[in-house]
Parts: sequence; structure tokens; C-alpha cells
Amino acid sequence: MSAPFKLRPGNSELTKLKELWRGLSEDARAFWQELFVSKTAQAEIRSQLLAKLKINLRFDKQLNAFRSWELEQRAMDDEAERAAEAERRITEEHPDWTKDQVREDLLRRFYNQARVYGDSQLGLKTIAADVKVESLKFDQEKFKEGLRTKIESGLAELATHIKSNPKAQAAYEAFRAEVKAATK
Repeated sequence: MSAPFKLRPGNSELTKLKELWRGLSEDARAFWQELFVSKTAQAEIRSQLLAKLKINLRFDKQLNAFRSWELEQRAMDDEAERAAEAERRITEEHPDWTKDQVREDLLRRFYNQARVYGDSQLGLKTIAADVKVESLKFDQEKFKEGLRTKIESGLAELATHIKSNPKAQAAYEAFRAEVKAATK
């Protein structure tokens, strides 16, 4: 299952059921899922849980809480499967794409979808995401520029001390070129 759950001191019956659920086979889970949505009375389901799994849920609200948790787990698992499949397809179609290229493709698709369907909410969310990405890129460039300025000022100070040493001067020029390339 996808999401971890919080264990409470003393491991309640509900917590025990959640722990046990993760280890059940697919067939066993399917049996219980079918029972949960059947017209079987809650009390009967709780007595079957006690008889077959040794889990004593004494109240309907415990069973309801478990059923809600289980549905949420299934939804998260389904979403994880869809995301994995989408990632596999994109990687298959564009094996050389970087994360930035995937992001640009997604933004383009969301912009187009918002426009085609007249979905202003999607459009606004897409614009906000796009602006955030651009803002982060701008901040990254500002950081690099600040770093480059600090390094160049330190190198300028160093240059004044190595003017008379040709080997040091050559190393200095090579290092300066590397710094310039690395902080583009």
C-alpha cells in the first residue's frame, strides 16, 4: 500500500487490521473488499473479521474508518500506477528528455487544454506554475551571478599577488576560464 499510517501506543484493533491488511494476498483482499460493499450487516462483517483474522472491531465506526482508509489506499495505489505508467510512456517516447523538457511539455499541454476547454481555473493554475518556474530560474541566475562576482573579486585580489610568477599566472588564467564556464 502507498501511504504509511501512524501507529498509536497499544496498537488498537483498527491499527492491527491495517498492519494485517498490508500482508494479505490479493485474493484475500478482494474477498474482504467484496464483503465490505455487500449488503452484509456491519455486525456480521465485524464477527467475520474476529473469526477469520482475529481482529475485534467492536464498533461500526471502527469498521467504517477502516473501509475509508482502505478506499483511500486503493485510490493512492491506482494513482501511483497511473503515474508510473505515464512516466514509462514518456521515457519510452522521449528517452533523452530532461526534467525541464518534460516540464515544458506539460506546461504546453495544460495551456492548450485550458484554452481549448475554456477552463480558466486550469489556465490560472498553469500560469502560476509557469511563473513560479520562471521565478526560480531567475533566482538561480541571480545566485550564480552573485557567486561569479564574489569569485571574480577574489581572483582579482589573487592576480595582484601572482603577477611575477608565470606558472601561477597560467594556472590563474586556466582557473578563471573554468570558473566562467562553470557559472554560466
